[in-house]
Amino acid sequence: MSHADLAAGKVIRMSLLFRIQHLLLTVLLTVLAVTGFALMYHGNSLAQWLIRLEGGVQNRGIVHRVAAVLLMANLVYHAFYMLFSREGKPELRQLFFTKRDFDDFFQSLRYNLGTAKEYPRFGKYGYKEKFQYWGATGGVLLIAMSGFMLWAEEFSMLFFPKFVLDLALIIHGYQGLLGFVLLYLWHIYNVHLHPSVFPMNPSWITGKVSAEWLRREHPLEYEKLKGEGLL
Repeated sequence: MSHADLAAGKVIRMSLLFRIQHLLLTVLLTVLAVTGFALMYHGNSLAQWLIRLEGGVQNRGIVHRVAAVLLMANLVYHAFYMLFSREGKPELRQLFFTKRDFDDFFQSLRYNLGTAKEYPRFGKYGYKEKFQYWGATGGVLLIAMSGFMLWAEEFSMLFFPKFVLDLALIIHGYQGLLGFVLLYLWHIYNVHLHPSVFPMNPSWITGKVSAEWLRREHPLEYEKLKGEGLL
């Protein structure tokens, strides 16, 4: 995969397959959130309106389960993509936490408090991107496992006592709420509404960012590509 479009001053940050997986994740999590909250807060007038919009309680359940199956299929494909594909393997290596990430985190705290002169210099992924990636991965797995237990309730009861299913119900609902908040508040702010990219970082659509943005926000990655003659 080429790393740069020199004529346009652009750098490829997300491959086409990665962008497709990202788009599917966004759409499916949104569908799951809307259909899930409609059930979780069914006594609320807004939730009742959503249930009617979804075609009633039975249709809501069908849509929720279909989206859940598609989400798991996307997650399984993503795991194979990251573990075995030529594009995915180097991405996965760069997403693992290292000691530098913790040093960068504390340096950013000191910088914001005025006790450090320089903000951390990041590679392709800083600690924020890594935290969001692994947080989303863990959150989706937790939602999927608890959701499967609730879906196959009688099967689950063969292996777990009732209180475990009650706990799964709590985890499923509130982990879904947490994921929704993190997606639509923290992630969207950092990626799209931050002053450095406002009103939107186009990489989720085009896969590309400007070389100037990369130099400013991820200087170590910029210097690496420049040293390799890719910029």
